[in-house]
Amino acid sequence: MSEIQLSGIYRFPVKGFSGHSLFQAVLKPGHGILHDRRFAITNGTASNGEWMPARSYFINAVNDGMQKFNIEFMADENLITLGGNKGQEFSIVLDDPESLEAANAKILSFIEPVGVKHDLPLPKIVERSEQGGHWDFTDTPISIINLNSVKSIEQRLGTKIDVRRFRANLVISGLPAWEEFGLLGMKLKIGTSELEIIRPALRCPATSVDPDTGERDLTVPADLQEHFGHAFCAMYARVSKAGTIKPGDAVSIDGPSGMNHEDAFNERAPDYALWPRMARITKCEVGEGETRFTLESASPWPLQEAKSGQRIRFHLDGPGWTFEEISDASSGQYGFSVEDSQTDDPLTGLLRRGFQPGQKLVISGPYGKGNDA
Repeated sequence: MSEIQLSGIYRFPVKGFSGHSLFQAVLKPGHGILHDRRFAITNGTASNGEWMPARSYFINAVNDGMQKFNIEFMADENLITLGGNKGQEFSIVLDDPESLEAANAKILSFIEPVGVKHDLPLPKIVERSEQGGHWDFTDTPISIINLNSVKSIEQRLGTKIDVRRFRANLVISGLPAWEEFGLLGMKLKIGTSELEIIRPALRCPATSVDPDTGERDLTVPADLQEHFGHAFCAMYARVSKAGTIKPGDAVSIDGPSGMNHEDAFNERAPDYALWPRMARITKCEVGEGETRFTLESASPWPLQEAKSGQRIRFHLDGPGWTFEEISDASSGQYGFSVEDSQTDDPLTGLLRRGFQPGQKLVISGPYGKGNDA
């Protein structure tokens, strides 16, 4: 494996709108990138800076054209300016309530081009509270994307994919595609900071929008599901040790975070069984007419509890994905018996040819009710 590096740092001052790159960032526990998602524009269903579901705001997943707006953050003047392609504009001076009030006086005409529901209260710019209101989850204010996973998507779709589509705060390179799913429950050292990896990011239609043109030109979640068998790309994290980071910093995997996997569960997040996770082959026997193999979790967090007859989805980078039924589930491992008489599906054929002990695979599941249901 080549050296893992931090390739980019991004901040998005107003939720749903364009962001900008940073030459460094100071990270603190309980916080994200300074001023990231500090503001959002409600669609009339939220009125303050406390956490609300994403669809309480104007977002790319719902409102076409948001990436066509320009944003400028003048840090020296504590000034954020948003401009539209029809000449509309407003500015917000940070920590200035009168400035925010003046911006809200203009917000209806400003946001009208992307679709305002007139049966709801007026749109309103809201500032994040101290607890953090405009991230996807209040406990994970940082998102990290693996550049090689984006390149894997490019190869499958046959088109260039701009990493900015995924609106991640940190971009890392040098990690093999999809290996980030093996970082659940792990610590990363970047610069002088440390982060804990909490959960994978399920992608929404916002990723289908070209960040340069603002046009919805792809169907990224559906494409991920079709070609990889899941719609996850990037990881959510939180800061465990304060420090400074900058592009070019080495990224090192620093062992288990000590966090229990159940503490990562969130009622707003997908079920744990759906999370793509890295598994490791512990034993494989290729015999006459069948192949038997077992696997265990390759991260500090366990495999989902399962029983025989349930199915596991194998997400094979490059070829695609397939299901296989569990023949035995015990001692934190899944066992499989793949017979030669099974389907002629070429992906199942890969399983029949066997694996080397220690080989890693991305899996999800279990699915179904099992034999004793």
